[in-house]
Amino acid sequence: MNHDPSPEFLRWANGYGVIEHSSETRDRVRALGARLIAAGRTTEVDAYYRLLAAADRLASAAMWAVVHMTYARRMDLSGAPLPPEAFKATPEGHTGGSLNMVPAFVGYLVANAITATTRSWLMGQGHCVASIEAINALTGDVSAVQKGRYDRSEAGLSRLAADFYSYAIDASGHASVPLGSHAGPNTAGAISEGGYLGFAEVQYVHMPLPGERLVAFLSDGAFEEQRGSDWTPRWWRAEDSGIAVPVMILNGRRIEERAQIAQQGGSDWLASHLRHNGFDPFSIDGRDPAAFAWAILTAEERLERFAARPDRRYPAPIPYVIAETVKGFGFPGAGTNAAHNLPLGGNPSNDEVARQAFNDAARSLFVPSDELDRAIGALAVHGKQNRPPEVGTRWRSGTRPPLDFLSPIGRGPAARQIALCMRSTGGSCAWSTTTRN
Repeated sequence: MNHDPSPEFLRWANGYGVIEHSSETRDRVRALGARLIAAGRTTEVDAYYRLLAAADRLASAAMWAVVHMTYARRMDLSGAPLPPEAFKATPEGHTGGSLNMVPAFVGYLVANAITATTRSWLMGQGHCVASIEAINALTGDVSAVQKGRYDRSEAGLSRLAADFYSYAIDASGHASVPLGSHAGPNTAGAISEGGYLGFAEVQYVHMPLPGERLVAFLSDGAFEEQRGSDWTPRWWRAEDSGIAVPVMILNGRRIEERAQIAQQGGSDWLASHLRHNGFDPFSIDGRDPAAFAWAILTAEERLERFAARPDRRYPAPIPYVIAETVKGFGFPGAGTNAAHNLPLGGNPSNDEVARQAFNDAARSLFVPSDELDRAIGALAVHGKQNRPPEVGTRWRSGTRPPLDFLSPIGRGPAARQIALCMRSTGGSCAWSTTTRN
């Protein structure tokens, strides 16, 4: 690769809005580009940097949408300040964690685009679903029941904001909007609700079968909830497991208090703990979509190198991504107790100071429609790459191996439970927890 910075590299490296790229991330991204070219995975490095620049703009727009979903009844694609009547009388939303998940999920999308591979994803912090729904609405990758209701038009995004936490029900008592407080059956690509803290940490390593790839977004607040996630390196086997990449969103807070990890010593303590338990941890800038894309691909490379070794010995050194960030990054109240839910000091519908703070912050996140359209167009390469969109990554009938494939994986209670579930539902179990006995 030519080491003279190209215009496309510089355009990405300059960042966008609140998104900046550290020197470490820039060096890592350039090195990854060189590896991709050397491996024949890409021939045009400028296209690589265009994807990363597009990711910055999508992430900024999604953060803009997330804060509107919490506070606003509508979205204005002109970027104009919202008046008092445009805000919800009773705002609600897990804003801080959702803001943190935006660059993570966008980085996942970029990793897919770079490698022409659609991975499955799992989010342990299911209450951060606003991040997923905002990105899906902007990209058009929504579930079948959401199609036609949510898109990146002003009307579609306004419906997204109005529906969020509306708890609207129809005459028969059923939910009348395809949007909930957690990841659910209407969330495109979701395979777990993420409502039980710590469950995803225990389950993710058992999910991908050979040939499958999974990115598991985990919560530092859930780290102290369930024991057992430390055993992941002892469960994974190259012979019968797909590639699983755990990504810890380390924002230092559990709901409205400091997380145990932060009190123990933060990222350094967590890395030491993980190494002690057999993981191969490394840290990234958790505010940067490019850092997440680099981390996912780097983690996969490390695990694949281990799997290719004929003399490999277990437990496997599972790569573990520690994404350091501030809860609620990009919006007022970041890093405070209030960041968890409602980070502003008041309600913008009746508080002028809060309203001004919202509008000022929204202005820094806003992406003009034409620029956003170009960014999403750069990332919409599924057809060209002959791969399914992320909405289709939920493990359903036709994407799982036949039942007899389970036999070499395990014959214990979990394996039997999966087989029974698949037989009774026609193969529509959304996830697996195979065990080895």
